[in-house]
Amino acid sequence: MRSARQSFEIRDETETPALIVDLDILLGNLREMTGLCRAAGVELYPHAKTHRTVEFGRLQVAEGASGLTVARLEEAEAFAAAGIGRLIVAYPLVGADKLSRASALAGRVDLTLATDSLEGARAIGRHFADLGQSADVYLIIDSGLGRDGVAPADAGPLGSAIGSVDGIRLRGLMTHEGSTYDAQGPDDLVARSQGVGQLMVAAAESVRAHGQPIDTVSMGASASARAVAGVPGVTQLRPGIYAFNDLGQISLGNATADTCAVRVLATVVSHTAPDRAIIDAGSKSLSHDSAAGLGADRYPGYGQLADLPGWRLHTLSEEHGWLRWVGSGPPVPLAIGQRVQVLPNHVCTVFWNMGESVGIRDGSVVGRWRTIERNVSP
Repeated sequence: MRSARQSFEIRDETETPALIVDLDILLGNLREMTGLCRAAGVELYPHAKTHRTVEFGRLQVAEGASGLTVARLEEAEAFAAAGIGRLIVAYPLVGADKLSRASALAGRVDLTLATDSLEGARAIGRHFADLGQSADVYLIIDSGLGRDGVAPADAGPLGSAIGSVDGIRLRGLMTHEGSTYDAQGPDDLVARSQGVGQLMVAAAESVRAHGQPIDTVSMGASASARAVAGVPGVTQLRPGIYAFNDLGQISLGNATADTCAVRVLATVVSHTAPDRAIIDAGSKSLSHDSAAGLGADRYPGYGQLADLPGWRLHTLSEEHGWLRWVGSGPPVPLAIGQRVQVLPNHVCTVFWNMGESVGIRDGSVVGRWRTIERNVSP
């Protein structure tokens, strides 16, 4: 089995920095999650903000996903144009322009929107009702992360109020159970995940008890997906990172280097002292996030350097990755022009920063794919 330090074989010359995706590992990850969801009887709507890449979204649907989840309208528009027929925008849309784009999109695909306020629901409802339409909507619940979403205790009365808004069809509840990323070990992760699933199911029952029928309880985190899928009453999963994995998922126990489909390929460009060096992948290529859970302690730095024990990716500036020797004994020398690979802490940020991925199979490059252009409407 690969260790967390092992690199991919890459036979073709590729300009650095580059995001490398092993397509066979990716396919295995997709099939594992599809199988888990089918066995549990839940829908799979992968969160495509992880990769923002049309080709990967198509592959996820081809491998059994019911549709895709997105965070931004340009993502939804691009995936719809690519033939993806079922989409969830898991983000509160505010503003006339965004609602106009959403209603136009709803005329072409099965679209579900999201809100966490009566004001937001009324704005959506007015817009759609004026067009003689109704919008499918999820109510966002704060299940412990403290980001957006209403408290579970407020779900019943607010869900009832939203359900009565003209132009709205309240279909269910959704959450991003990001609090599970703070799990302190595998047992804690399972306990947290199942607890959040049960919390969401109870919130859904409260909505129904207030007279508003709903059919969906939607959970959204790769950290918790495996543990929450079997919670009775959960009907939908929206994980994103699972498709590629990263050092955060390895830290949580959800992945190994064998199931991590990505590496950032970089080049040593400076080595002016024995205990330090610079690679050409900095914060514009990688992520300032720490690895999830206990990862900050287990995997200090800004990504794991493959096959370079003793060297740490210590600091990032925009175009520089600062390597420092932390091993025992004298530093192992590096060579100017030497290629190294980084297993990233948080793969979503890497896709956003790099804007392109390079697909390999059996060590050979088989394709290059651009991410969706940013902030561009049709």
